[in-house]
Amino acid sequence: MADKNKSILYNLKVLYVEDEEFVREQLASFIKRRVGKLYLAADGEEGLIKFNRHNPDIVITDLRMPKIDGIEMAKKIRNIDNICPIIIITAISDVESIVHTIDIGIDKYIVKPIDTKELVETMEKVALKLYKIKSKDTIINSIILDKNIKKELETKIQTVMAKFIKLSTGKGPKNVQAFIQGDILTIQFFETRTTYENTLLENPGNLRLVDYNRELLFKDKSKEMESLIKDILNTQVKVDEIAIDSKLDIDQIKFNICTLNRE
Repeated sequence: MADKNKSILYNLKVLYVEDEEFVREQLASFIKRRVGKLYLAADGEEGLIKFNRHNPDIVITDLRMPKIDGIEMAKKIRNIDNICPIIIITAISDVESIVHTIDIGIDKYIVKPIDTKELVETMEKVALKLYKIKSKDTIINSIILDKNIKKELETKIQTVMAKFIKLSTGKGPKNVQAFIQGDILTIQFFETRTTYENTLLENPGNLRLVDYNRELLFKDKSKEMESLIKDILNTQVKVDEIAIDSKLDIDQIKFNICTLNRE
């Protein structure tokens, strides 16, 4: 299991609602080791009280409970909070009856018996969704990067990509800057024009030609760049946008970081 102090779940508050005491205690023991704070409730009525009192980040609830069931509780929660992810645990015999409740805004239904691996993966996915809404934290492979590690990765990317440009064009850039923000990596290359490109640009009419040819170069080399960055970040990346400004001699490439890659 990932270090609790780094996991995407480590600082989240989770509310778990289950009326069967033995089941509640068993699963609570499992969840508690993976989250920041866990609150428990024995039915939907108590679950609403705990939700209003503690404002949890994620709600996990059984479907069938006395007083107020999981669906009814979810409806009431949605009247209070339309962002908090809700995961409902249900018996397979109840699957058909919950199909008509999709408009409530349930993030995931998990069928009993509970697969704990599926539960953790679901919690990580909804937590990632929550982080994207609420913050710009950098999350790779479900790990929140601290500033020092993030800076170290950016520096490695700058060094590797500077060498890559020199090998690809015969001229190394004067400077390379890499920025990781959320699930976007932006790399900027400064003063990369070759002698041939500078000669072409003596005629201003060739500006678009130089831009076009350099864009083709990056498109042609996109898989190589993705592979180099994957080796550094240990997760898949994909070229998302290429912007060339030969007049200013600045090239910019944006990559999407596949934050939940598990390869």
